[in-house]
Amino acid sequence: MRRLEEFDTIAFDRRGYAGSLGLGAAGSMEDHVADLRRVSDWARRTPSTSAPLVVVGHSLGGLVGLLGARVTATDTDSVPDVLCAYEAPMPWATASDGELPGNSALAVARREGPAAAAEFFYRAMVGDSVWERLGDVSRAARLAEGPALVSDLEISRVDAARPRRAEIGSAVRLACGERSSRHLRKVAAAWALDLGVDNAEIRGAGHGAHLSHPGEFADWIRSSVDASGKG
Repeated sequence: MRRLEEFDTIAFDRRGYAGSLGLGAAGSMEDHVADLRRVSDWARRTPSTSAPLVVVGHSLGGLVGLLGARVTATDTDSVPDVLCAYEAPMPWATASDGELPGNSALAVARREGPAAAAEFFYRAMVGDSVWERLGDVSRAARLAEGPALVSDLEISRVDAARPRRAEIGSAVRLACGERSSRHLRKVAAAWALDLGVDNAEIRGAGHGAHLSHPGEFADWIRSSVDASGKG
């Protein structure tokens, strides 16, 4: 297991979550992309500008990262050198899959509201045992994120423009968990085929690999930078 002590790490909360709860839900996927690009632009202008810019996105964050890695005439500085996406969803390919936790969460939201949808979604993604182990404060925080979660599930289904391989200016590295659901592993494989890159597997991990297997998750990020040749 290797640590990432050689990296300067910036972690920010998406709109409507945790420290950004007061900003309310994003109105579009482009809102999330714009936020990521602002953070990336700031990181490029820090004293260590010679270091590679590495973006790590988990789940929906992986999709935001892939969308943010597209090169346009005005945002080349914000495009990361390396993009690591772990189990990013592919909404345009899976919106009709009734077994998806996201689809079911939206159905729960219509019946019982966003807090119930948030509990359903998190239970589906991390398991009942992990959810039950959360303290009251952590559980309340996740329920408060319900409106943002429901909004993100809705906008990702209709508002995410599919990133094409030729558009992406980053070295892309993908991964999934050995014990993740069949659907999540299938989507990760579809991304790998779509983008022409390998899909790594974190042994023994599920969707919450960064929580359950932090050392292995860190190893994947470090090896991704090494393999990119941009370290």
